[in-house]
Amino acid sequence: MAHGSKVCFLGLLVLAGSASATTVGPAKGRPVAGHPLEVNIPFAVDEPRDRACAIANVRYGNVLVPRLTLHVQGQGVKRNLLLTSRASVGDAPVTVNVRVGCGPKAVARRFVMTADVPAARSPSIARTASRAPSAPEFAAARPEPRSVAMAAPAEPLFPPPEAALQEHSAPKADTGVTEELRKARAEAATALAQLEGVRRELAAILDVERRTSQTLINAEHQVMDAKSEVARMRLLLKWVGAVLALAAAGAIWFEFSRVASRMRLARAQPEQEPTIFTGNEVPT
Repeated sequence: MAHGSKVCFLGLLVLAGSASATTVGPAKGRPVAGHPLEVNIPFAVDEPRDRACAIANVRYGNVLVPRLTLHVQGQGVKRNLLLTSRASVGDAPVTVNVRVGCGPKAVARRFVMTADVPAARSPSIARTASRAPSAPEFAAARPEPRSVAMAAPAEPLFPPPEAALQEHSAPKADTGVTEELRKARAEAATALAQLEGVRRELAAILDVERRTSQTLINAEHQVMDAKSEVARMRLLLKWVGAVLALAAAGAIWFEFSRVASRMRLARAQPEQEPTIFTGNEVPT
């Protein structure tokens, strides 16, 4: 009994949750072949403050329509979801998958619509263009309205990763914002070009600095070599001066010794007495 009461309580909770879910009405506006898409889907939320949380995608046959724009119109409980796309509608059926509501209140619907042929392409209008149609003929040539088929989705329309639909559910950017974005991109490109020019100039300056540093290093090595050569020449000159001084001292010592020898020899010889000659003596 207790288990049955719990099941009943859970069922009541589910019914209460479903009773407060978002309500989605039938799609309004028929797609026209060769024209941009414009479909209105009315819906109602529980409270005026509830968010729409609307996402949708559209397929022309099996082809996903790009650049889909969603506009939520209205602020109260009853609102309208306007789906527009610049992609022209083709002859294939148009499938609209939409989900409205946030969290457990979300409701998903699928609408399959056939595209109407415009009046310029209608065969009945082309046949009667040469004559004025009568009232019965005009009524017979008038296309009958086609009903919109609503079917429950056979597979999940909106898988958990919703990133693929976010770009379609994003509101259409204003022209001013697009222009500002274009200007920002142009300024960014200009700034990148200037940065590249500055980088090249800096690389050239660094190269000049590297060459200057190498030149200074070579000059420093040459100066050091010149200083070494000067020191070697000074040492050589000192040796030459020392050799010349020794040679001069030897020459002076030799001359002094020679003079001293002569003086000693002169002192060692005896003094001779002067000889007196008479008139009859002839020196031999």
